[in-house]
Amino acid sequence: MSDDDSRSLEPPARAAESPHDEHPPDRHTWIELTGFQRDCLEAVARRERDGYAGYPSGIKWALERWYPAVGRARLEPNLRALVGRGLVAPRDDQSGGVPAYRLTDAGRALLGRQADRLAVFRGAQAEGDDAMEEGGAREKQMDRPTETRDDP
Repeated sequence: MSDDDSRSLEPPARAAESPHDEHPPDRHTWIELTGFQRDCLEAVARRERDGYAGYPSGIKWALERWYPAVGRARLEPNLRALVGRGLVAPRDDQSGGVPAYRLTDAGRALLGRQADRLAVFRGAQAEGDDAMEEGGAREKQMDRPTETRDDP
């Protein structure tokens, strides 16, 4: 049996403060949304871009390209969740009981950040494609038989 007594060891050092979060707490991130909510946000943006009001029926129509059947029971709670997060808001010019939705500045910023992330990825992928093409050209040159001085 050993005479080693582990009780005399010091506990591991702890950080003086927790790591600093690079995002303010009120800033929404893409991953906090469900996939359907992300698609709803994009559909509202697409409707605005094309000059249409963001009525649920139009948003539903835009979503049906990816989802076979979108019902009100699924769409409306997700739109309300986006309103609750401050990413979309009901339009001020409503004339009746059917709400129309518009992107807020926060929603537009979130979509912009996601588009920038994807553009960076696409740029890196395009650079990789160029390198692949250059590498492929080099391989073709290497595969070509070399001429020697002895060949007539």
